[in-house]
Amino acid sequence: MSESGLRLPVSGTAPDLLTGDVPVSDQQWRERYLTGVHNLSADCIKVVDRDGRLQSMNLRGQHAMQVDDYSVCHGADWLSFWREVMLKAFAVASAGTPAQFTGFCPTLRGEPRWWDVTLAPLPDPARPDATAPYDLIVISRDVTDRVNAQQALEALNASLADEVARQTEALRNEKQLLLQTNEELENITYAMSHDLLTPVRHLLSFARLARQTTDTSKRDRYLGIIETSAVNLSGMIDGVMRFSRAGRCALRVQPVDLNDLHTEVQRELHPAAPGLQWTVSPLPTVPGDPQALRSILAILCRNALKYTRNRPDPHLHVSAHHDPQARTWRIDVQDNGAGFDPDYGHKLFRLFQRLHHQNEFEGTGTGLALVRRVVTRHGGTVHATGRPGQGATFSFTLPE
Repeated sequence: MSESGLRLPVSGTAPDLLTGDVPVSDQQWRERYLTGVHNLSADCIKVVDRDGRLQSMNLRGQHAMQVDDYSVCHGADWLSFWREVMLKAFAVASAGTPAQFTGFCPTLRGEPRWWDVTLAPLPDPARPDATAPYDLIVISRDVTDRVNAQQALEALNASLADEVARQTEALRNEKQLLLQTNEELENITYAMSHDLLTPVRHLLSFARLARQTTDTSKRDRYLGIIETSAVNLSGMIDGVMRFSRAGRCALRVQPVDLNDLHTEVQRELHPAAPGLQWTVSPLPTVPGDPQALRSILAILCRNALKYTRNRPDPHLHVSAHHDPQARTWRIDVQDNGAGFDPDYGHKLFRLFQRLHHQNEFEGTGTGLALVRRVVTRHGGTVHATGRPGQGATFSFTLPE
């Protein structure tokens, strides 16, 4: 065997690669010729014995594997460089069948490389009838650039798929927001043409009556109605403005401890209802705009105080419930107040929609619409349940 070349079979005569049979005296030339071709190959060509020990490696293969001194590698356990995939291919080739695989194996200097590897049995010329090969020839082709390009392409495809999914979700959210905005615009248009005109008509009608009457008591009553209508109109216009701002202002999202917000709201509102039993369960920390979420809690708790004021034993309970599958928190504000007819519950979160007469409970009908808008901008939903005279529960969800 040549120093770093391939072990060649020896026989009495050997066929010439170009012209046919040649005498035995030319075998040395033939070996030099094959060794030269062997060393010129850009592939890493090796011979390993049946135990996986390295017997030879061509010169360009040594360069590809960054072998500085082949004598250090000769006889080394070549299989130790590889993982399970090589062991399977080696077993197949050792049994007499060529095998191929693509795998990762760094150079002797530790540089990462990917290789297309072919293993084929190299029978022992001294035992031509032997069933098991004596050696294996192993041809490794450096495909690192191809594998890196493939991995880069796969990463790019995955990134594009993620971006498409993100954009699709963003478009879905935009569509939902546009649908909600259209609904809100329709509600505002309806409110402007109906609800806001009601106090205006009162103002005009009773102003005319006050001008015409000479009865002082009637004039004072008419002026009182005018004042009340003006206050209601002002409140409704202010509600529309707050509703509009809630849809335009940028959200300053950060981790928000709802316990802290609830404490602030309770400290502000509870003195107005000293007989109220106000309880709370532990609340979570969620991502959101602190001011916006505080306004939600304030509106819902203020409503609960308003609708329980006629109860002999008013109570209010705030609680949180986690949904691990939906990855959301649901916040409930429950009271034992006037309640409402559940058949009309779907109207509660619309602008200027009220289920109780103004003489019973004051209000402009903008608070719950504002709650819905803010919660929707946070990626959540709103819901209300209740029974007349049995209280109500107003709920909103927020992503965890």
